Formats: sequence, C-alpha cells, structure tokens
Amino acid sequence: MSRDLTINFNNNNYVAKYNSQSGYYEVDLQAPETGGIYNADIKYTDLFGSSYEDTQVIQVLAKEKVKIETNKVFMWIFDYNDFALKDILEFYDYEINIDEETNANSTIKVLKKTTAKANDIVVVKKNNEEIYWGIIDNIQNNDGEKIYNYTLKYITNLFDENVELEYKSGLEDKIRTVGIEDFLKETIDDHFITNEDTFINRKYLEVRVLTHTKLETSVSNVENGIYNLHTWMTNCTQNYDIVYNFFVENKKMIMTISKEERNKELLNVKAQPIVNYTEVFETKVVSKVIVKTKEEGRYVLYLLNDRTTTTDMNNVNRAKGTTERIYTEKMEDARQAALDVFKQNSYNHMVNFTMFDKYIKVGTPIAIKTKDSNILDTYISSITITPKKSIDYTCGNIRINFIDKLLKERNN
Repeated sequence: MSRDLTINFNNNNYVAKYNSQSGYYEVDLQAPETGGIYNADIKYTDLFGSSYEDTQVIQVLAKEKVKIETNKVFMWIFDYNDFALKDILEFYDYEINIDEETNANSTIKVLKKTTAKANDIVVVKKNNEEIYWGIIDNIQNNDGEKIYNYTLKYITNLFDENVELEYKSGLEDKIRTVGIEDFLKETIDDHFITNEDTFINRKYLEVRVLTHTKLETSVSNVENGIYNLHTWMTNCTQNYDIVYNFFVENKKMIMTISKEERNKELLNVKAQPIVNYTEVFETKVVSKVIVKTKEEGRYVLYLLNDRTTTTDMNNVNRAKGTTERIYTEKMEDARQAALDVFKQNSYNHMVNFTMFDKYIKVGTPIAIKTKDSNILDTYISSITITPKKSIDYTCGNIRINFIDKLLKERNN
C-alpha cells in the first residue's frame, strides 16, 4: 500500500483515498464550469519513500445551458434625482426603438399606475436580459382608463443640454492631446456630477473612460460658444465610433465611453430567417470638399480613385463626383472636417430587414451576403423591438466606397 497520492487538477490539490475493495485510489474532482481538455498532475510516494509523477488527460463535457424564454418584458423605473428604484412593471404592449441617428421615441403600455414622472430613468429587460436604457419623456392616461402610455427617449438624452464650450481653459485641446472620450467625460462630470450648483448634481452617476482616441477635430455644432452636448455625443458615435454603455454597480449608474471594436456578424439572406430585405443603391459621391474658415482662408481636399486624398488639384487619379462646401472656425480642423465628409461616401441609408429570434446590438458591424451573393459591409444603426418574435433592423451607411462601383461603370 502506498503512503501518499495527490492530484492537482484545475489548480486545486486533492488527496486520493485507497479503496481496499476495488484496489484503486479514488478521488472526487470538482469539474470546471468551462468544458475542454484538462491535465491531472499525479504525485505518488510509496512506503519506501520513492516518488513518482504522472499526467493524465481528462476531458470535461460542459452541460449546455438551457435558456428559458417567456418573452415577458419588464421595465425597472429609477428616480431621476437619487436613482432609487420606484417600481417594476410588466408591459401590456410596446414598440422599442433604439436609433441614435434619428433619436426615435419608444412607446410602451402598462396596466398599472405608478409614481413615475418625466426624466426618470428606465431599464427594459426581455427574458432577463437588458435590451434598452432610456428616460421617460411623458406619461399619458386618457379619461381614467387602465392603460398608461409611456413615451421614452434613449438614455443619452439625459445629456440633452446646451453647454458652453470654453467654460474651462484648454479643455477642447484634450480631444487632440488625450482623447475625445476624456473630453466627453470631463464635460459630463463638470456639468452633471460635480457642478458647483450642487442642487442639480447626479451623485449616482459615474463616468468611466475605457479608450483614449486622439483626433484632430473640434466640437462641430457650436453657435456663439454654446453647443448641445447630446448632439455632439451622437456625432462622435456616427463619425468616430464612440459608444456609450450603461450598467448598475453598487446602486450607482455607471456609464462607459469608448471607441468600440465589435466582432462582425455574418448574415446570409438565403440561409438565415431574414425577411422583408430591401436595399437602395446610389452612385453619387463627393470627391471635392472646400472648407471655409472664419479668418484663415479656405482649405481644399480632393478624393482619389484609390480612396486616398490629396490637396493637388492636378492629380491624374482624382475621382469624379460632386463638390461639397462646409465651414469650420479653425484651419487646424479643416482636414478632419473634409475627411468626415468623404467618410459619408457610401450607399444610402436604406438597407432594412427583419430577423427572427436574434438580437443584434446597435453599432454592431455586419457583413450581409445578398441573394446575388454580393457581400455588403455595414453596421446596425437602429432596431425596433415589438411583442413579435421578429426584430426590425436598419443598417447605416454601407461602408463600401462608391468609387469601386463608379470605376467599374466607367470601364464597362
């Protein structure tokens, strides 16, 4: 009989016990949550003090998690002032729109009267998964009926407020030197969390920056030194892929700001449950941008056939197209402003489809294989969720430049 036999499995040590009836050493191992191939490192010491080591391979089969779907949708309502939970409501009927480009409203119907009021914060969950964060725009009840109609706006409307650009010296320079995410965080902190007017502060809100994207640009929607923060945040999403996510942690509402690179979803119109697929094509492209500045003259940028740009008007590889004239106050912002115009050279915002039993977040890049076996690279710009099992999707400007199509037409 041996003196000692130990096993190290999944970074845990176990002592095996000898079974005199079977003649084997036996041990109960705690299986890891993730299936796969694991090594069991065995150490054995006999009565004479001699030690032996061996490794045995153990395959762990993970049990598939069963997801029970009831399709029930609930809304958590949090107080606008202190984030205290007011109520949890089940929906009678609903249409949830997540679309920051058009700032579309969502509408829900419930059969319960609550103390909810305008600007309260809501979280919508379907099958216990968060699908929507928003704020209450208004609540209507007609002639004492049992149905209460809620109109919701997407959560970023929390920052639908006009703010001053130059309230703090050097703040806008952070976009170039530190990151556009850091500029947004400091602006939100100063106006909504640590404002000198403490009465309006939202102490339950915490903003975290996950990435730092330096850009040669300035706030674009400024008039007389004032701009709408929500509009600028939406511009950052559309032009620079800046996203805002929300979750609850330790009774606080956490907001993260980041440039998010999401895994691409692959969709096949012929092989997957996709219906009502429509697409509209255009061949209009801006190939010349004239940027006028306040005091420093103008800047002209031209688009080339290989999708690069030049300031040389006589370059033989210039792409044909239309001319766009825009304005920016500072010459140092002119090039980025022109590039932002060229970035919009893409198929028109008219790709829509309906999909069953699949939820894809807004902003997710997708590649769609059409019935003609063409591959379209685009992203989800808005979704509509209703009591039906299907979800309606709208794609943003398809990220395939028109120039390839124009060159092909010329060659033909």
